[in-house]
Amino acid sequence: MLDQVREILSQYVEADPSTITEDTQLAEDLGLSSFAFMTMMGNFEETFGITVDETELTGIRTVGDVMDYVKKKQAE
Repeated sequence: MLDQVREILSQYVEADPSTITEDTQLAEDLGLSSFAFMTMMGNFEETFGITVDETELTGIRTVGDVMDYVKKKQAE
């Protein structure tokens, strides 16, 4: 899943996907804006077949948080 997340993230930030780890901070390390974050989450909806609830996104800070959220939504 990390590779898929890296691929999607690389569409929204100027970072080498190979440098993105689970601990990478979305805003601090990658400079991801809140608008780009919401657009990216829409991409995750399509890619992983999930429905994103915007009220659940406040705690997502790292790539690992994104992966945990997607896994949780897939399990629902």
